[in-house]
Parts: sequence; C-alpha cells; structure tokens
Amino acid sequence: MTTHYDIIPDIHADIDRLTQTLSTLGYVSDREVWGHPEGRIAAFLGDFIDMGRANRAVLTLVRTMRDQGNAVAIMGNHELNALLYHQPGLNADGTDDGYMRAHSDKNRAQHQTFLDEFPVGHADTAEMLEWFLTLPLFLDLGGLRLVHACWDDVRIETILARRPSGLLAQDDLQEIALEDDASCFAEAVLTTLKGPEAELPTPYFFHDIKGHKRTGLRLKWWQSGAMTWRDAALSVPDPAVLPGTPIEGEVAFRAYDAEAKPVFFGHYKRLGSPAIDAPNAVCLDYPRVTCAYKWAGEHQLDPKNLILID
Repeated sequence: MTTHYDIIPDIHADIDRLTQTLSTLGYVSDREVWGHPEGRIAAFLGDFIDMGRANRAVLTLVRTMRDQGNAVAIMGNHELNALLYHQPGLNADGTDDGYMRAHSDKNRAQHQTFLDEFPVGHADTAEMLEWFLTLPLFLDLGGLRLVHACWDDVRIETILARRPSGLLAQDDLQEIALEDDASCFAEAVLTTLKGPEAELPTPYFFHDIKGHKRTGLRLKWWQSGAMTWRDAALSVPDPAVLPGTPIEGEVAFRAYDAEAKPVFFGHYKRLGSPAIDAPNAVCLDYPRVTCAYKWAGEHQLDPKNLILID
C-alpha cells in the first residue's frame, strides 16, 4: 500500500503558518501531538528556523510529529548554517573568530531569532544541533523524492558513497565549512541544500528579493533543453535585466530526468502564485503564499493536489 504524503515547505520559525497548514491539510492536535485521521504523513522540506520568532515551538512540533511517526523531515540550508555557526573551527570567510560559520553582522542578523532562543554554548542549543544531524540531506520514499534545493543524481551518489544513510556526521562539518573546491563531497552537500549557481557574464547583475546586489544566478535544474540566462533565472524579481543569450561556460548544470520520479523541494523563495514547475518537479517555497502538496501516489504531478493555505 502506498503511503500518502503531505509535503510542507520552509516554515522559518512561523508557528502560525505551520499550524494553519497542518489544520488545512486535515491534521488534528491531541495534546499537542499532530496527526492525520486518515494516516497521511507530513513531509517537511527543511528550513525550520530563522526569520520568524517561534523557533522552539516549530522545532518541538516537528520533532514530536516525527517521533510519533506522523512526519518525515529533511535538512535545509538554515539547519546546516546553524551547525556551522555554533561549531568551533575555521570558516570560509577567512575571519579568525573561532567558528566554522563567521559571526559576521550579516550572518548574525540572519540567525538572530534562533540565537534569541538558543544562544551559543547553551545546553539546549547543543541538544538541538545534535537533532539537526538526524535530518537526512534528502529522502527517496519510493514513489517520490524530497530535497531542500536540488536533486542531482551525481551529487546524491557522491554523498551516499561516504554517508549511505544520507546523514551528515560531525566530522564532515569542517570540510563543508571551508567550501573547498577540491572537495566533491562538500560541493555535493552545498548544492543539494543551496542549489546550483552560475556567475552571470560581465557586466550583468540583479537585485534579489531583499535588495542585495548579486552576480550569481540560481538555475532551474528541473528544466531540460537549451536555456538562456533569462530562462534559467530563479528568484530574480525582474528577469528582463538578465542577458537573453544561451548559458555557456563551465556551469555545473544537469537537468532532472523527465522520466524520474516526482521530486519536491523548497528553498527558492518564489514570487507569484504557486504552480507545478514540471510534470515531475515542484518548488513549494512561496513566502507570500502558503502552500503544500497532497501526494497520493501519482507519477505526474496534479495541479489539483497543490493546496493553497488561507
């Protein structure tokens, strides 16, 4: 019998968004334990923390659901960032502040709401970080796949060659933190959690949703065929500012196989209205429009199963 899953994207410490999503999908709470009367399983795509101010409440709810067998969950890039931020070691920024993710103003601001509830060095923080390491980088659940940002078969195999469980180990963190180009494992982990990127040709750039100037472009890895920079653009408010020329150069880009099983992902902070991206791929991360997908075993994704949350 096929297990039916309700796929839920990035929560970012917003407990109201989470509980409203669960309620809309038919989950009920019995003494703070959320379950579905029809036995459906919630499938969380990572990024439980930061931005919102209910980190502890969100994490407690998700952990309880998973412990009770009512949910599965994977790691997002914000959970990885937290592991590195709180871990003593060297960072890729070249600053000697003693942590694997630099405690810069920018990084601290991004992580501040988590720090308000889980300070550096606190016992509760250490325990939560240990739980983050129980979150797999991806899940293949038979009829569907879950990943936070990018499913690329070559990178998935690279990760599995070292970690057959799909779980990171403490010993992996320093290698990942340094973002060493020579480390295929680190590159595979970072692309899986952050997505593939390519540098725009000079002099092109764009401003992201937060107004930051960027020259690195996230790519629509689930699309096949030749694409221009403009066609491939992800999370670019105004793609018209990008070149309409074909993508060229050394770009680590492999399209998701059109015959592969459905893959669900978040991460990209999409604009507009939620929609199916390809017959077998959909991004569910729309910060301005809460959504989820009710998967019932179909190989071709059905727009009717893409649920908009009031």
